[in-house]
Amino acid sequence: MSELSELVDPVMLPSIGGGEIALHHLGGTGPSAMFVHATGFNAHTYGPFTERLCKGYSVWAPDLRAHGWSTAPTNGDYEWTSLAEDLLTVVDYLEIRTGELDCVGHSVGAATLLLADSLRPGLIRSMYGYEPIMWRPGECFAKGENPLVAGAQKRRQIFDSRAQALERFASKGPFRVCRADALKSYVDFGFEMLPNKSIQLRCSGMHEAAVYDGERVSTTDRILNCLAPVVIGKGADEGFGNLGTPAFEALPNASLKIHADLGHFGPLEAPNRIADDAIASLWSPS
Repeated sequence: MSELSELVDPVMLPSIGGGEIALHHLGGTGPSAMFVHATGFNAHTYGPFTERLCKGYSVWAPDLRAHGWSTAPTNGDYEWTSLAEDLLTVVDYLEIRTGELDCVGHSVGAATLLLADSLRPGLIRSMYGYEPIMWRPGECFAKGENPLVAGAQKRRQIFDSRAQALERFASKGPFRVCRADALKSYVDFGFEMLPNKSIQLRCSGMHEAAVYDGERVSTTDRILNCLAPVVIGKGADEGFGNLGTPAFEALPNASLKIHADLGHFGPLEAPNRIADDAIASLWSPS
């Protein structure tokens, strides 16, 4: 697993919302694939999951607006259709032609990949998405009403050390069910060091809340014309209960693979299993 000292500086691309989007090459030498992370995470926080993806693909991974090494948009726009437009900037930089994007996403990452295909019809060739957050028309939260907004605004931002953060996350909340090495990857790369040696979230609670509030445009009526084969991974029904199901219902060529023993953090709970599902879902030249 990569260490912080081994990281290569990302390519910085202009965001249409102002600011910059960081694009990381996570490794691998096979055909190109794109991976897009969940809210509050970044390209490097998935350690063992993305390392396994790199066994078969050359994996490129952007940080969404205000996540990881990307900057916040100067226009304050966090709507998910706008996040999807940034993905098109990444696609153009990588010179991926329409009909040739092979991709993997988790949560908002999966949703924004599907939204990118709606903005550029036929973009995706093959895709695996673990619980893409998409709503049936009329079912999404109104502005400011998503309950995750308040939780993100209260999120603890700073810890004395990575060891302190690791101990806390391992004992409470959804992270406690993550595999130990995956949780360590989140703590190592989801925080940055401050001058006093304490650590601070790379995606602040304020920015995380803004992304949750921008979710309401992620509706299934936008993706009805996505004809690519898409495999939807889904954990047990919990919380909102329907995560991934609306997208599966709307996509003409989707299949559903349920992991009843996992939750929304499936790629961190069972990274090898979910990565193998993803690899099996993607186009391969062989």
